[in-house]
Amino acid sequence: MAINRRDVLKIAGAGVTLAGAGPLASSLARAQAKTGGPIQLGFISSLTGAQAPLGQPMLMGAQIAVDQINQAGGVNGRKLELVVRDDKAKPTDATIASRELAGNGVNLQLGVVSSAVALALTAMLEQQKAILITCAAHSDKLTKENFNRHYFRVTDNPYMKLRFMAAAVAERYGSVSRWSGVIPDHEYGRTTWNCFEEGLLEYYPTVAKAKPAIAQAVRTQYGATDYRNVIGSAMGLPAEGFLVSVYGGDAVTLFKQALPYGFFKKAKVIIDPANEFVVAKAMKSEMPEMWCGTHWYAGAFTDLPMSNAVLKEHIRRTNGDAFPTGWVGEGHAAVMAYAKAIQASGTTETQAVIKALESETFDTTCGPRYFRKEDHQAIKPVLMYRLRGSKSASAGFEVLEFIKKDGKDFVDPPTPGKALTFKYVTV
Repeated sequence: MAINRRDVLKIAGAGVTLAGAGPLASSLARAQAKTGGPIQLGFISSLTGAQAPLGQPMLMGAQIAVDQINQAGGVNGRKLELVVRDDKAKPTDATIASRELAGNGVNLQLGVVSSAVALALTAMLEQQKAILITCAAHSDKLTKENFNRHYFRVTDNPYMKLRFMAAAVAERYGSVSRWSGVIPDHEYGRTTWNCFEEGLLEYYPTVAKAKPAIAQAVRTQYGATDYRNVIGSAMGLPAEGFLVSVYGGDAVTLFKQALPYGFFKKAKVIIDPANEFVVAKAMKSEMPEMWCGTHWYAGAFTDLPMSNAVLKEHIRRTNGDAFPTGWVGEGHAAVMAYAKAIQASGTTETQAVIKALESETFDTTCGPRYFRKEDHQAIKPVLMYRLRGSKSASAGFEVLEFIKKDGKDFVDPPTPGKALTFKYVTV
């Protein structure tokens, strides 16, 4: 999927500035900071390329939050404004963007799809006197051995999400005890598999009263275009259940190529922790039935006015799309976190905002949320829904049911500065 500068502006809305506009933009940003102009938030994410299906909704959610806050009077009497950069899921592009933003006085940054990008950015935050709130980027290292106080994760992490999903399948599909996975061979893919395997080994014996047989996951290359060998390897495994954590455009390609090989007939249960509605919107009625993890599903929060308002605005801005992905909610949540911290601290100064983020609770589409002070991991609900393609549904697919649990029941203990440890899995 390719979009240009005009497309990004259309996705985001009117209250957005594309960074990198030269000396005039730099001077303007500094002048605004001195004169009480708009509070600028730097948005860095994957807006083109294979991960655009994740980054673009994230941007829309952030812009919806900015617009809602501005319509309500802003923060401490000042409007918010997004300064947007496309990192193309490349650490080099992201670090250049972050450095430019910080140099222009934009010290409060958010977004990021890729864990590799987030790890590169966190290494330079303290020197730049900047803060980064990621809306995806699920490497456990970010809140563990690579943690620093300038970084916050506003979404769930793989340990809490994948343990929750493993517990759910142990309860519902206890007879499906042979498992494997198809995972991208990079930080995120390996992390999701380790956490899911940990959950299977923990919950199957206690919940399903069975010992799971787990085959080594099949690994794929990021950005691949031909998955036939990967599909063939998965078909040859004795597994009946599969975790598939390939994401974005890569997942669409993989799932479409897997259809004629009978992979979805072989698999009795498929768990997709990464894509939410992305693949379903591409495959429509051909979408195989599976469980998808999500950061926010509006159907699970119909009692929350904020969730309903964001859903309504998403439908309006997309000409009728009633199935926003959770990255809309997480982009929205990151802006809400900054707004609450700026309001509470009365400033955009980095250390003051960090202290406020560590202590404040903020409203989101999933309800009240907060960051743990120890490691800056957000505590929020964990969710998954079962969906399938449908020729009769207007969207081309349908959600059959969802499961929602309290994330604090599945999250790992805070151990900043130390690697994530597993009780059952040897890494």
